[in-house]
Amino acid sequence: MMSLRGLTSTAVIMIALVGCNAPVNPGRPQPKQIFHEDLGLLGFRTKPSGQIVGIFTNVNFLTDNLILVTINDRVYGPVEKTNTDQPLSKLLLFDVSQNRLLNAASMPVEKDRGAVRALEGGRFALLNEEGLHICTLEFACGLPFATGGPLFVSPEGTKIVVGGNGQKEQKLLDGMTLEELDRFPFENPSVIPGDRALIVARPQREVYARVPGQPDQQLPFERLNLWPEERFINRDSVAGFESATVLAIVKVDGTVLFRVPVESRWGISEVVASASGTRFCFHEGGYTPWNSFVNFLDVDSGRPINVESVKIMSSDNGSSLFQLVWDPRPYVGMPITPALSPNGQRLAIVRHGILEIFAIP
Repeated sequence: MMSLRGLTSTAVIMIALVGCNAPVNPGRPQPKQIFHEDLGLLGFRTKPSGQIVGIFTNVNFLTDNLILVTINDRVYGPVEKTNTDQPLSKLLLFDVSQNRLLNAASMPVEKDRGAVRALEGGRFALLNEEGLHICTLEFACGLPFATGGPLFVSPEGTKIVVGGNGQKEQKLLDGMTLEELDRFPFENPSVIPGDRALIVARPQREVYARVPGQPDQQLPFERLNLWPEERFINRDSVAGFESATVLAIVKVDGTVLFRVPVESRWGISEVVASASGTRFCFHEGGYTPWNSFVNFLDVDSGRPINVESVKIMSSDNGSSLFQLVWDPRPYVGMPITPALSPNGQRLAIVRHGILEIFAIP
């Protein structure tokens, strides 16, 4: 027999699912699913195995029609290296327009969710124990640039930052040539690349925009930890948390363009930009496998448990173009970061082992 508390939570989730999947703007053509692929048939873990498993799978649009899925996971034993690129990961390149798999390969990839990232011109950056490689659509990868992670790439894929985590220096690289453009000492918590500017966080957790030839401009963001949450959404604008419940979109001169209310900065909260800079995605999740492990009584204190969502917004004014909410259980690893196509008109998500792509007018 379901308790009153359980019934209430279920009812709230169902209402959220129905309400948030309704048309965002009834006057607009509605999004439709244009691609559906069961990744479980291609090696993605969809069921708990009784082992401690790290899931680092990610998705990247290399062009508006080509999407790269990197199935990347590892099993943890009693004694394991913290950083490794083994076992091999599976790279899968799909053509959305032809609804087929174009290319597949097994390659060493660092066990990190951001170890493969799209670059300009249909190429991608791949990080492994040898270093950083630039790879083509044919999965031909160049000689490595010796470095460790994490790996960050600007929205248009023209700039790369590697290193950091407050433990080692970061390097700013050209996204085409891997030429080193600048370096930052490890005392800096983080540097995030844009295509014409940088986000620089100082040890006091103050966040600045750095535009070449101009003084650093402090941005009105509240940083809670060393891991960078701020992201460029285009050449001139940055998304970051003004508070625990407000995501602010700010120009690099510090002007606030608009604000977006958020639910679960304490859970999963990440911004994904399109290369065109016209749209961005906010991915939010209130419950994770770690929550489930430590909070088995579901003492949620009013938080939106068992809900994951994506919301697509206009970069100009924050108008909502698409929103999808779902229950992510059963959990197998961490939720996977969505991807936006370069023109911002396609969204890729992975739910329950299924790759889904939606066309967003």
